[in-house]
Amino acid sequence: ISSVMALTFISPGKGSAMTEEINYYDEELTELCDEIRQKIDALPRTQGDNRAERIAMIQQRMQRAKQVLHSFKVEMRELSKDEAFTYDTKCKQHVATLQQLNTDLQWAKSEGERAELMEGAGGEAGGVDNMTAQQLISKGASIQEQSLASVTRSKVMIEQSKAVGVETTQKLKGQTEQMRNIDEDIMKVESNLKRADLLLRAFLRRIATDKFVMVFLFLIVVGILTIIIYKAVNPEGAEEQGFNVPDEITPPVSRD
Repeated sequence: ISSVMALTFISPGKGSAMTEEINYYDEELTELCDEIRQKIDALPRTQGDNRAERIAMIQQRMQRAKQVLHSFKVEMRELSKDEAFTYDTKCKQHVATLQQLNTDLQWAKSEGERAELMEGAGGEAGGVDNMTAQQLISKGASIQEQSLASVTRSKVMIEQSKAVGVETTQKLKGQTEQMRNIDEDIMKVESNLKRADLLLRAFLRRIATDKFVMVFLFLIVVGILTIIIYKAVNPEGAEEQGFNVPDEITPPVSRD
């Protein structure tokens, strides 16, 4: 009981520290998402090697955002039920934002690849007049295959993003159910503590009653011994005081 009381006494400070920690992660996630959005929106204005560097930088920031989101979820497990409900809504918003950013990034990459293909085809347009029919067919088939491969990669990335979203949603549901179970266990512990307190109080009252009976019996025995000793020491005075103590005990006589 004392350990539970100590835990209850310490928990407010711990909860405050956890709230500050999760607020820090919430702010960092918001800043990361805003930064990633700005960089993705600026991708159409960049080309060549600079575009590839921008995409690699965005992917690094996306990875950092996922790490912060994981830390955010870990800190949620230490919160109370009411606080966890509030931050669970924020967590879902961050998950949805990151999914949308990832989808937009993959789309921007596909559009860039498609634009490069079109530029390459345009650069070779000057030599089209010098190509034979077979060469034109082969060149068209090559461009078509590259376009189909780019679209296929985009579809795969989108499906992967959807799978990650579904998995994250399932994990959030599991964590929410786990927090509900923890809350129910806490309520059971509190109920058991109250019951133990009532039983302890009843036991103490019973001990107090038993002590009273023992003291009363002790006084009776002391009184009897006092009378016997007084009779043995001063028989005449005992008879004058009305203390009639028999010299011997005779068994009761049966009426049969």
